[in-house]
Amino acid sequence: SRGIFDHIHQGVKIPQKKLDYRPSDKLVFVVLGIMSGCGVVFDLNRKLRVDKPLLRAFGYQKCADQSVIQETLNAATEENVQQLEAALKAIWNEHNLAVQLLKDAQRGGGIETVDIDLSGMPASRNAEGSTKGYFAGEKNTYGRQLARVLIPKTQEIVTESLYPGKETSCKAFKAMVEKMEQRLSLTAEEERKLIRLRLDGGFGTDENINFALWRGYHLLTKLYSGKRARALARSVLEWVDIPPGPDNRPRQAGWISNPHRYARRTRQLAIQMPRKKGTGYQYSVLVTTDMNANLHAIVDDYDGRSGVPESTFCQDNQGLGMRKRRKRRFVAQQMLTLLTQLAHNLIRWLQRWLTKALEQIAPEPPSRDNGGSALGDAQLAVRTLNQFGMKRLMCQVLCLSGKVTMKKGKVLQVSLNPSYPLINRIRTAFETLLKPYKIAVSLDET
Repeated sequence: SRGIFDHIHQGVKIPQKKLDYRPSDKLVFVVLGIMSGCGVVFDLNRKLRVDKPLLRAFGYQKCADQSVIQETLNAATEENVQQLEAALKAIWNEHNLAVQLLKDAQRGGGIETVDIDLSGMPASRNAEGSTKGYFAGEKNTYGRQLARVLIPKTQEIVTESLYPGKETSCKAFKAMVEKMEQRLSLTAEEERKLIRLRLDGGFGTDENINFALWRGYHLLTKLYSGKRARALARSVLEWVDIPPGPDNRPRQAGWISNPHRYARRTRQLAIQMPRKKGTGYQYSVLVTTDMNANLHAIVDDYDGRSGVPESTFCQDNQGLGMRKRRKRRFVAQQMLTLLTQLAHNLIRWLQRWLTKALEQIAPEPPSRDNGGSALGDAQLAVRTLNQFGMKRLMCQVLCLSGKVTMKKGKVLQVSLNPSYPLINRIRTAFETLLKPYKIAVSLDET
């Protein structure tokens, strides 16, 4: 009823004849399959094709065979990739949560954090664009690189780009910033001042830092050069103990009294920790445009980065099977990447639609003595949904068994299996969301 897929049907024209399905229908099948727990395209035959109520709810009587869907992906062209990106932008403009965050930041005088990261996607050495490159924890591996721009507060993917395996973060940075500006419509410097880019050391070259500062962005990044970090650390006057990092090595931090000069004024913070092997210390430097935050706040903020963009790659790999879907043609892999991006954002938007519906009937936290009331159930459901990552949303919210009652292609009632964990909270959430659509949600007696 929200017309989510209309932009794909109207804008993506893959050069294939229509027999039983339009090429755009097959792209929709891929998205529905991903959200139904299909790890690879082949799984569409045993998960989506047999789920007649789900297909009918989206206006389909049946689903195309996985081999036909594979042919459509392989027939896609570079122009189709651009068309699909334009369709995703139109969908983003209608449903995203990030624009409201930027408006709130503008009214309140704050800034919003945006993370940019690059992750290796292993592939066959014979695949197009598959070259040797950096793949964490894997040596002599072939594959491609996936660059992602993410809003950490809403977990939405702003944009993604697929690159050959030898691509590095520092080379992909400018292109990703420009794509982000197009997606978020950041045409003026005043709008860009509302965003702080949080980056790892792979992006932290002088050229990239100055590029971001010249365009008006705030910045929190790690310096690219280890030699410069060691030299700058010599000017630290006082070292302060800070909590250990992810590898549990003790750390100290201190302000650099003689910082490197960039296009705008910055503060620079050195961090030292013992080397894993041998004696001495390993140094890194954080560069920030925040001239007021204290030392611990900056370290904690940057440490939080490892729990957002890096974890979203991991969540999508586990929950959406992102690494499992591989195509030999580079363009076909780009199409799969964009469809997975849409599935990711749809799940995050659905999570927000559920919590928003619940918050409207339970605006205040429940008291201790009414935990069994409707108000208490709604608040518990909101808390549960907000805690779920991608994998748990897939397993405990989207992929439940039960009964669906339909009449003339319209869903009338959904009866969920009562044996699932936290099923009462999930039922409350869907019951609240679907009530305006006159769809009843209950627990099956059996």
